[in-house]
Amino acid sequence: MSVDVESTAGRDRTAVDRSPSARVVALQPRVGRHTAAGPSPEVVALVPDPGHPVAAVSAHPARHQRGGGTALVPEPDGRPLVRELEDLVGRLHEHGPVPVLRAELTALLSAWAAALVRLHRTPLTALTPTADLPWVLDAPLPDWLEELPVQAGPVWAVRAHPAIGRALTEARSAWTTAQWIHGEPTGDDVAVTRVRGAVRAVLLGGVTEPDGAVPGRDHLSAGCGDPRWDVATALDWVAIALGPVLDPAWGLDPVAMFLTEYRSLGGDATPTRSMAVARTVGTAVEWSAQLAVAADPTDDELSWLSGLWTRPLELVGAARPGAARRAR
Repeated sequence: MSVDVESTAGRDRTAVDRSPSARVVALQPRVGRHTAAGPSPEVVALVPDPGHPVAAVSAHPARHQRGGGTALVPEPDGRPLVRELEDLVGRLHEHGPVPVLRAELTALLSAWAAALVRLHRTPLTALTPTADLPWVLDAPLPDWLEELPVQAGPVWAVRAHPAIGRALTEARSAWTTAQWIHGEPTGDDVAVTRVRGAVRAVLLGGVTEPDGAVPGRDHLSAGCGDPRWDVATALDWVAIALGPVLDPAWGLDPVAMFLTEYRSLGGDATPTRSMAVARTVGTAVEWSAQLAVAADPTDDELSWLSGLWTRPLELVGAARPGAARRAR
């Protein structure tokens, strides 16, 4: 994964897709991502299975990748998690946080967490590929960030703050290759099935083991890597896509709920603070490339970006007045 910058006519431009389906803010799913019918394995791999239908799917437009960004994906016979959450949020606004709806939210987040736990427990073999290091840990932040409008938030502060730099360095040096990881297990890459009232989630991509098959791989971020990055990515998506659409008066904290469910299922790859900082920095850069580089962003988009760029500073305690000066 990377944020691609191409040189044209002496100028750098960032290759982004600004199509309407590119947005996932406020639970907007990718159009066409989960439309094909098919089997529902434990976790769906991108290694084509002659017995399963496949569909050509573009890479997530907010997660800019090297290369063409297409692959053959067997789609599970399930409903996208974002659709499930959209419906649930609608019912919450209509009826309030009644116990049955709270339980439904817990069940969805628990199913997603369970899919991660299953993936991380997939046995490694000599053939297991090594996942690429996340781009934010493998390369300096892009120079085009200097050209973002000031309304996009404290971009300069994130780039210059020593605590941010230390966090990125610590996350890179602490990276492990201990378990199977997905690499990008956002809510857009989760499908939900319901069998006799039980909620089950499957990840699109990563590995598959419905019949003890050899794990497959769909993108370079999948393979043997650090499971804490997967958990940090899931928590990050919950925070920016689900959290803002929940009324604060409901007293629901989906990030804490997800982490509680993950731990109760035996998950032990809790992200470190430095890993969380790296994930939030990467998210801010990726959304900036998506919204503020290829065209003029709207006021709402600039406000959104400002919030994203503030999050890394909050994690290192630099968002308070004077904190950045004290850290120097």
